[in-house]
Amino acid sequence: MTQQPLVTVVTVTYNSARFVRDTIESVLAQTYTDLEYIIGDDCSTDDTWDIIRQYKDPRIKAWRNEKNLGEYPNRNKAIGQATGKYLIFIDGDDIIFSHGIAFFVNMMEAFPEAGMAIQKGYYNNILFPALFSPEEVLRNHFYGKHDLLSSSFASNFFRTSLLQQWKLPTGYITGDDAIRLVFACHHPVLFVSGWVSWPRETPGQASSKAKDGTGLIETYLYSKEILSHHGEHLASAFVRDIDGTLKRKLSRFVMHRLRKAKWRSVKEILGKTRLNWSEIAKYYLGTYVPNA
Repeated sequence: MTQQPLVTVVTVTYNSARFVRDTIESVLAQTYTDLEYIIGDDCSTDDTWDIIRQYKDPRIKAWRNEKNLGEYPNRNKAIGQATGKYLIFIDGDDIIFSHGIAFFVNMMEAFPEAGMAIQKGYYNNILFPALFSPEEVLRNHFYGKHDLLSSSFASNFFRTSLLQQWKLPTGYITGDDAIRLVFACHHPVLFVSGWVSWPRETPGQASSKAKDGTGLIETYLYSKEILSHHGEHLASAFVRDIDGTLKRKLSRFVMHRLRKAKWRSVKEILGKTRLNWSEIAKYYLGTYVPNA
């Protein structure tokens, strides 16, 4: 490339003292040097901020919030400060290998129509890089055996202007899943071979909080909201079928919880999704016929 585009790397931290040094040094060790590095500490109570302040690289723009904003508001604050053409989140417990940014940039520059890139492992029926249209991504996401859209933030490489346009939803534990769905509704998604980044799994992450039905409830709620606001170009029958698919999954989960006598869980699902017992029974039995 004769002129390298600027890339924004964002690290959000909260009590990340154990691993944040590894994270920062992995970003600063990139072979791709035309980057800005935004670090937003969300009022950590451990030594995280003291460690961050030890790094004097001129590409670093770091701040410590005066009060804890929460994960997604903190990410949105960083997104608002980004000036790069592309953006990647490498959180305070993640690592990106030295060739990672260069790899992502090369892939996205080769596919300018893509809204984002997602790195994936080996699949014996997909030769990467593979560009999927919005409908192809959605069909795979809601009906596929292997959901390609599902990933960690450290494996996502966004076009910054689009991320700044939509921002991350703050009302869900799984807001990163929601923003990927927004991107998929509007733009082709580029799937590339991984792994050039390593998302560390630690206790307390969103994925661990989205168990016991929370993740399924949120998937239903944000999918319904996103498809109603961002799916106007999709066939109405396709959108209705996705809605039915999600309700069938919820109905099966409700019946499973009933067999386990998890009454509180069932009450929560019905309350948040506003599904009634008649709908649950009909979707579970496959007899529900939605209005045309």
